[in-house]
Amino acid sequence: MSPATLVFAAVLQSASPGAPAEFPRGQVIERVVVKGSPGQSYALYLPSGYTPEKLWPVLYMLDARGRALFPIELFRPAAEEFGWILVSSYNSASDTKDDPNSAAMTAMWNDAVQRFSIDGRRVYVTGFSGGGRAAVGVAYALPGRIAGVIGAGAGFEDAQASIKAVPFAYFGTVGDRDMNYYEMRSLEEKLEKVKAAHRIAYFEGPHAWMPPELARESVAWMELQAMKAGTRPKDPAKIAALQSQARARAADLEARGRPADAWAARAYAAEDFRGLARVEEVEDDEKKAAALGSLPEVKTAVKDARRRDARDEATLRTINTRLRNALAQPDPPLPTVLAAELGIPTLRKKAASDTAEERLSAERILANLRAATSFYLPQEMLDRRDPTRARALLSVAAEIDPDNPLVYYNLACYAARAGEASRAIADLERAVARGFRRFDMIDEDADFAPIRGDAAFQKWLAAARAAPPPPGS
Repeated sequence: MSPATLVFAAVLQSASPGAPAEFPRGQVIERVVVKGSPGQSYALYLPSGYTPEKLWPVLYMLDARGRALFPIELFRPAAEEFGWILVSSYNSASDTKDDPNSAAMTAMWNDAVQRFSIDGRRVYVTGFSGGGRAAVGVAYALPGRIAGVIGAGAGFEDAQASIKAVPFAYFGTVGDRDMNYYEMRSLEEKLEKVKAAHRIAYFEGPHAWMPPELARESVAWMELQAMKAGTRPKDPAKIAALQSQARARAADLEARGRPADAWAARAYAAEDFRGLARVEEVEDDEKKAAALGSLPEVKTAVKDARRRDARDEATLRTINTRLRNALAQPDPPLPTVLAAELGIPTLRKKAASDTAEERLSAERILANLRAATSFYLPQEMLDRRDPTRARALLSVAAEIDPDNPLVYYNLACYAARAGEASRAIADLERAVARGFRRFDMIDEDADFAPIRGDAAFQKWLAAARAAPPPPGS
């Protein structure tokens, strides 16, 4: 836990009945400025049934790039269905040298408890990527004050650390092509060992917020946890409806010939409704889960998944070692040579495989390499004032995604920082050839300040704006 995360624990105000809301219900309020902190703001959603005469659950949101409206729209249908307040920060961020999330969380929290009637027993936090890690940090810093965390695309603050206790319910989500997929698989096992109230849900996709159906499922799951904990009254009709949906999902997976997924879904149905639904129905789900789990094809699928995970994690360790060793050399190898040493050409071929699991395996490894070579390691090299290695790493990223215009845009940024106008122009031309048309980014990007007055750069930029987009872009 970082010291910055702990600071706000002492200054958060307690929830209490709020004043009559001056905001409309049932629609997203795009921006609310925090009282007394004009630099802090958030998007807001009050369910259409909101009234200050009762207390309401709240979900605070920490997007990795402060895109407050994205998660609030994602969770809005579930918030309306289950009666949750949504408060989403414009100031949250990840991958920064400082910690903006403590200030963002403090500002949102203190402003919301003054304006709205919030149930202090039912405070939840969600976040994407580094925002998800920050959400977990908030829950650990405030034991007993956060009922649950909904994490998207990343797990706990220290992915390598063991877990001893989890004083909150945790619902994690991750895409099957996410760079943090293996981390979330490992987290699931850790949470199982400590018998924490948890669920890890997987979806088809890259490093991203979960799809809308999982956003709803995460809120519904938290509702069930609240009923079990006694922080909200049991609702027999809602329990029956949610149980019916859970059982239908399991039956549908089995009917579609996905017995391993059906096994997990049936086991979740039994676990989630134990103590809430009729004993006979829970026992029926337990029996069906046991039957599915005993099938040879399910046992084989589980064993193969663990084997692939172990193999892929070993591959990633080897790749990271090779990458670090290459960067430690007096003269880093040429990007094409380094890409070959890292196995990028082979991985790209494997990512086009007809075998789904092997294709996903390659895509996840490439996603890790993409993050390392296009962002994290170049930034580390810049911090060391080593632009040569930073550029070499971005050139390796271009070997991973040769058709991605943003890779070449980023290369142009590094050249511009160094005052190399001709090289920046060449990189931008490659970006434009691949469909780049966001010339407003160049206007606003501080990286281009050193060459903004260069005559050749000005001439190129004017011509690029005027030129029609290349065919197929």
